[in-house]
Amino acid sequence: MEAIKTSFGRKIKKILHILNPLAGKGTAKKVRSHIKENDETYMSHCPVETSKFIRESCKVEPDTCFTVYGGDGTIHRAVNAIMDSGCADEAMLKLVPIGSGNDFIRSFDDMPDEFVSDIMKFNNRYAANIVNMGFDCGVVKRADKLKKIPLVSGPFAYILGVVGELLHKKSMEATITLTYEDGSTEIMHDKYLLVAIGNGRWYGGGFKAVPGAKLDSGTLDVTIIKNVNVFTFIKLVGAFKKGKHIVDPDNGIVKKGTEKYLMYKRCVGCKVEGCETISADGELYNESVADVRVLPKAISIIQHKL
Repeated sequence: MEAIKTSFGRKIKKILHILNPLAGKGTAKKVRSHIKENDETYMSHCPVETSKFIRESCKVEPDTCFTVYGGDGTIHRAVNAIMDSGCADEAMLKLVPIGSGNDFIRSFDDMPDEFVSDIMKFNNRYAANIVNMGFDCGVVKRADKLKKIPLVSGPFAYILGVVGELLHKKSMEATITLTYEDGSTEIMHDKYLLVAIGNGRWYGGGFKAVPGAKLDSGTLDVTIIKNVNVFTFIKLVGAFKKGKHIVDPDNGIVKKGTEKYLMYKRCVGCKVEGCETISADGELYNESVADVRVLPKAISIIQHKL
């Protein structure tokens, strides 16, 4: 095919379409009519094989635009494969949101059609949107099961997961180390309900967990909630969903009356020791330490809407 010039001034030599046939309860199958007959298409039936295919494709032709049809999980695998390939400076991601949650693309509302996004590196992996641990991981586990039920949407499954997890709520005793832009650090040790480290702002099908995060800021925004009783958490949930639990993200000012148990931090690194499970872009990893740092302007993204 003839090379395509982007607004970045780069030339894309190849377009590959990556479709997750399970995304959005099978919506990917319906979008094939939007793909040109001669365009190369890969059906993402197996996450491991999909990641391998993208890595190998990057190495064969780094100047490739990967058009990804799916949700946050499909994007997560594509980002990890491109970053692992070492070709992130050449490859691009074009995102067609047809998943059940589509949380990452919610943060595109103040971004141009083509932009270079920060990426988070945690341990030996990467995440595009949010890395979180604690209460939310239990919610994700429950929501993943509920989303398989007919007529249960991703956002509704997450809400049901929240309700279910509240009935079995437990705290996470952890040590949190924050590294700031000037190189200074802050260390905290306590019992926590949840920690959400954001490059993007939303997760869980529309919960605005880290309302001040911006995809090209070069920083991480972190919401930390200490262990609280069920009644206190229920009072906070409404504000948490809308992002109103944080009054002023730039100065870390939280909703009045929550100062004893809610914190909002902006940093370049956040290490959490003592978790049981890590959720990264909604994908779960059984690891006890999450060492997260921001990689500024790491991957080029093109927005697309059907």
